[in-house]
Amino acid sequence: MAPVVQRFKTAHEATAATEFALIAPLFVLLFAGIVEFGEIFQVYSAVNRLTSQYALAWSDCVDSPAGTCNTELAPYAATATISNILPQLKTSNLSVAMYQISMSGSTPSVTYSYPSNSTLTSAQTTLAQSTFSSGQSGIIITVSYTHTLSFFNSLISPALGNYLTPSYTIVALKA
Repeated sequence: MAPVVQRFKTAHEATAATEFALIAPLFVLLFAGIVEFGEIFQVYSAVNRLTSQYALAWSDCVDSPAGTCNTELAPYAATATISNILPQLKTSNLSVAMYQISMSGSTPSVTYSYPSNSTLTSAQTTLAQSTFSSGQSGIIITVSYTHTLSFFNSLISPALGNYLTPSYTIVALKA
């Protein structure tokens, strides 16, 4: 055998560097995946918590005198309020829709809404019809958030699709 080939076969000095070069990218990918999974879980939890807090606070509102609940509703959707409740969320990626409805037969009519003059979606109308009886009042709150990945966004986002946009809807009777 040629001396160069023989020397290459018995050399051990570069073994650690070669192993590191092969294993390091896998560790970086694993670390990035753990961080991303943690962020997505945190976003899902935060959106759920925000929706729940809005529902608890607003379902207890007594609309006496008329308009009290609408006045109470406005500060909940303010950017500063959301930033105080959930500082980890970017308020520009958040979508909040809140409705106070009253049922007349099987038709829900919106008493108050945020944003103003917005209407129920067909899914929200179906929820109201299946939850409330004629004469009952209730609330429907939907919070959605569009999450952006920190690592490898252009590669992974198309594969995850709707998992990056958590949305929660809560329907509750009005107190």
